[in-house]
Amino acid sequence: MYIALYYWQSESTVRSKIIYLAMTGLCAFAATNAWAEDATHDEGFVEARRLQLWSAQTQNRDLVYSTYRRIDHLEGTDPGSWVYEWSQIGKYFGDRGESLASDDKPDAARDAFLTAAKFYGIARFPAKSLPGQADAYQKHLEYYKRAGEFFDPPLVIVDIPYDKQTIQGYLHMPAGVEKPALILWNGGIDTWKGDLYNNIRPYIDRGFAVMTFDVLGTGENSAWVAKPDSNKLHSEVLDFMQSYPLIDGEHIAHVGFSFSGYYAARNSITEPRFFAVIAACGPINDGWKNIYDGPWEIQEALSTAIHVPRDDLSEIDKTLQKFSLVEQGLINGPDSIKMPTLIINGDLDTLAPISDLRLLAASGRETDLWIMGGDGHCFGQYRSVVMPKMANWLAEKLAASKKMQ
Repeated sequence: MYIALYYWQSESTVRSKIIYLAMTGLCAFAATNAWAEDATHDEGFVEARRLQLWSAQTQNRDLVYSTYRRIDHLEGTDPGSWVYEWSQIGKYFGDRGESLASDDKPDAARDAFLTAAKFYGIARFPAKSLPGQADAYQKHLEYYKRAGEFFDPPLVIVDIPYDKQTIQGYLHMPAGVEKPALILWNGGIDTWKGDLYNNIRPYIDRGFAVMTFDVLGTGENSAWVAKPDSNKLHSEVLDFMQSYPLIDGEHIAHVGFSFSGYYAARNSITEPRFFAVIAACGPINDGWKNIYDGPWEIQEALSTAIHVPRDDLSEIDKTLQKFSLVEQGLINGPDSIKMPTLIINGDLDTLAPISDLRLLAASGRETDLWIMGGDGHCFGQYRSVVMPKMANWLAEKLAASKKMQ
């Protein structure tokens, strides 16, 4: 089966379709077959795409699936529970990382710590709301920071003032680049700042600094309520980072995936200081109407983020409808978006449907729409191929921004 990548550029009235025959088609073909094989397994507690994603991130499909099959209940911390089984794997890799670090094997230690962080991250999935998940989450953060000690350059922990408190960002610096442009990067409702290393690596390699942090209502920022205008956090992070000595404060972009793809879209309209935005697989209007019809893990993460009990369907529906950029009056024609914006997702996604992508793309004069044919939420089949292309897109926008100065 061949899956094409469709590219719609809305900067002019001419729309073109580009098919990456040599690379994208072949990689998508191989990935589709592998993912189809995975999808034949019983999903049980989570969607098949979660297991596929975790397999890719850990590069250990057999371990992910064998661990998953040992789980027979979600709640509890005893053998067979979600938290226990994933945490045991995390502990193994954490201990292995310490041993490798003691043996002066920094690269192997880094990889082991990253794997430990990933498995502890799965243990706390989706919202660290089950018994034992808060402890697993702390281990996840501990091992991500431990891995960061072996990054080149090492991970920089940044404490940013917000709402009379502080939020923490993880600043990943590129090697050999003085004062690089910065990307503010956020994951989804259930994918937090320590889960993103695989995604951000192509951008670091391209010379960008990347700072990951949790949006309000998630991760370490779960004490705050996620609201339609919670991208005010990004504005305060911008305030702080524009004068941060390690980076080029005049050139900052935002990349958001899924739930944060919504905030990226909102920033493309309301925050003119970004030189560019990538809004990936975020609900814009139609997506908010049915998003709570998704699997239990989406429901759990959403209800936790907005601080509404999971079974209060009326209040949840009322709250989520307020997120629509149309209902907020922020999308009202082709001049709504104020900057170069890349909009991207799979055409089969129901959480952020293609109608939302097209609506957002038509709301600006410097928007690019990439539709991943035959793929679902956040284009997992294409991810490894498309991420470097997205980094190239951002680099092109950076060069154009600098040229205009």
